[in-house]
Amino acid sequence: MFFRNLLLLLVAYLLWRFISKAWRFRKLVINQRDEFLNQTRAAEKQTRQDGEINIQSSKKTKPSTSDDGTYIDYEEVD
Repeated sequence: MFFRNLLLLLVAYLLWRFISKAWRFRKLVINQRDEFLNQTRAAEKQTRQDGEINIQSSKKTKPSTSDDGTYIDYEEVD
């Protein structure tokens, strides 16, 4: 009975430590993400002036210049 209670307390303690570490890690990741987003927003506000228009376009692809071969007319042979 004593060993069972001791084992139960040990498992509860280890479970509590695991959950608390996971919770602290989650909070750390969220705080770092928020800090990064705030820094990028602040940098964007500093570089952009009032009334300025920014247009972002995707990279245009160049037309393909690959040679697909030459066309040979087909004649049916009897």
